[in-house]
Amino acid sequence: MADALRHLGLDVREVHGILTIDGTRQALNLVSRAHPTPADVARLVDEAPARFPAMVVADRISEPGRDALRRAGWGWLDRRGHVRMWTVGVRVESPVDLGTGAKTGRSADGDSGPSGNPWTTVGLEVALAALVDPDAPVAARAVSQRIGRSAGAVHQMVTRFTEVGLIGPTTRLALLPELFWETAAHWPDDGWIALPISIDEVAERIGGDAMTRADERAATLAGARIPAVGDLPARCYVRAEGAIRRLRNLSDRTRPTRTWIRRAPVTWLPDNDDHPPSDAHPWRVAHPIVCALRLAADPARGREIVEQWGIVPAGEGAS
Repeated sequence: MADALRHLGLDVREVHGILTIDGTRQALNLVSRAHPTPADVARLVDEAPARFPAMVVADRISEPGRDALRRAGWGWLDRRGHVRMWTVGVRVESPVDLGTGAKTGRSADGDSGPSGNPWTTVGLEVALAALVDPDAPVAARAVSQRIGRSAGAVHQMVTRFTEVGLIGPTTRLALLPELFWETAAHWPDDGWIALPISIDEVAERIGGDAMTRADERAATLAGARIPAVGDLPARCYVRAEGAIRRLRNLSDRTRPTRTWIRRAPVTWLPDNDDHPPSDAHPWRVAHPIVCALRLAADPARGREIVEQWGIVPAGEGAS
């Protein structure tokens, strides 16, 4: 911890575990974890004695986990290279070079960070493929065939996920559930368009095959427990930009919203095979993991629904 703060240019002195930072004495309450999930973080905060807040020291802390710590007034040291200390006299939150050997700078495609940003559209599809089939190694050739991307592009994304510790360098297995929560933190969920027509009318206008239902109702079909789901407007991903333009013309803020639509955040969008299109519902139903990612993107209530659902893949960690 002291070294991380010194890297930020702070004057840090340590005697018997007590830090003096820029002249302010700090008795830190450190909590060590390997890869805490947002649920782990919430339990830590709820069960902490009154003498806390504290700092969590971990090999990796996901963005949702960091959000939970911020709300509680806690800090962290993420050994990948990020520190937050939020105490009287010292308030810092910053990336930090911890000498882990991770490649930094700018990659050939212009992304910053270790060999570039993994959270591109292709990266989201690679992560989604790993979450849909969590027991299979994330191999470039197999994944590229599944999602319809080039093997080279998939290999690049697998490398990026490996370098940030979300895919094991030896096993090629995804680190779970961390990969899910990181993917949810980067899952696009803005730009929804409110329509005053029902989902049936949307399907009539653009064709059921052009849309995928990914709302709370779709989640309940896969076992999620969400009260009063029938009262909520439908939410659908639409794959073609032309269809989006046609439907956008129907938007009318003076009328109640009956259906939300959005351009699909990824090109490869797996279906729930247990609920194929039918005469009753000609549209597709999204795979449960897609529904869970969309729900988890909403930290207010979606994350709690997903955790109670139990849909998130669990694992013993990648290596």
